[in-house]
Amino acid sequence: MFNLTEEQQDLQLSMRRFSRREVRWKARKLDNAPPGSVDWELLRKSCDFGLISAQLPPDHGGTMDPMSAAIALEEIAHWDGGFATLLSANGLAQQALAQSGRQDLTAQIFDTVIQREAQRQPMVGALAVTERQVGSDFINPSVSEPTRMMVTAKRRGDTYMLSGRKAYCAGGNIANWLCVFATVDDNRHPDGLTGFWVPTDVKGFHVSAILPTMGLRGCPLVEFYLEGVEVPQSHRLTDEGAGRGLLDKLSASGRSQGAAIAVGIARGAFELGRQHALHRVQGGGPIIQHQMVQHMLADMATQIEAARLLTHKAATMSPLSTSLSSMAKVFASDTAVKVATDAVQLMGAFGTTLKSGAEKYYRDAKMTQIFQGTNELCRLAITYPTLQEAGFTP
Repeated sequence: MFNLTEEQQDLQLSMRRFSRREVRWKARKLDNAPPGSVDWELLRKSCDFGLISAQLPPDHGGTMDPMSAAIALEEIAHWDGGFATLLSANGLAQQALAQSGRQDLTAQIFDTVIQREAQRQPMVGALAVTERQVGSDFINPSVSEPTRMMVTAKRRGDTYMLSGRKAYCAGGNIANWLCVFATVDDNRHPDGLTGFWVPTDVKGFHVSAILPTMGLRGCPLVEFYLEGVEVPQSHRLTDEGAGRGLLDKLSASGRSQGAAIAVGIARGAFELGRQHALHRVQGGGPIIQHQMVQHMLADMATQIEAARLLTHKAATMSPLSTSLSSMAKVFASDTAVKVATDAVQLMGAFGTTLKSGAEKYYRDAKMTQIFQGTNELCRLAITYPTLQEAGFTP
């Protein structure tokens, strides 16, 4: 855990070069672009490194286990957390499909992903789980009366009719396909949660809003609605009412990857602040000479290293642990916010300007405390197992 294997070191170097040469120069452009924008050339170059298919199962051409994904996402998030989040969202959608057990559908979709990646025509997936009023209800056992869901699936013979609105879907406006979670319960209760595979070129799918965000702007966040979308039974990803089980598995992976993205953002903010301290002259010399500044940098470096180690431990667990992944996500995202805040502080008035780059790291860092389950919800996932160990059932 403390030393990367030779293969992991090669991956880290490869991703570091890719991120420095390609992502670095697109980060500010993506941040300033109109909401919903993506850099298709950057996605095509990602195909050259196998990043679109990286999280597929190994027997379908995937090349990254959770630890490898953590390494890659940290390197990419070092320059742009938004683009790293977009790649992560695609990978999580692929995992949802892979874990569904629908072998015919899985083989068909994943073969197409590989083929199109070879042609530099990325085929992107997205997860559609959250709604305006429903999100934490899916996995928070403390909620006794969950809010009714908006997206429903009504069975009509061998097909389902999906209707309703989803919110905060990462990459939903560019996705070729979605893993949509809808309820089959007549009372729209989350207990009826069921997963479905839905292509976005189907009749009745409409992107209704592209949401301007404070950070991670390289990953579009959208709302969409389904208007009587017909989905064959063969595209159902779980048994009826079994969607929560799949989401539980995905939450561990999502939080592990979210932690890696937060570590990358923290590292980028730290290096930016350190560089400024080396060159900012005040009182006849660079401010790095002041012990106070050195102590700030020491604390930042220590927190990042601790966050990385916890993230790597979470990524190496087999199977992934929701509790440990939640610990990593909470600690790494809180670290990212603290480090980014300190980077702005080190840079003084310049750090508050758009030109500095520090404020972008801060905005991106704040988003990591919210995505993949808010840190408050993640803390509940950490607490329950510890209470059960003590013999207390919450």
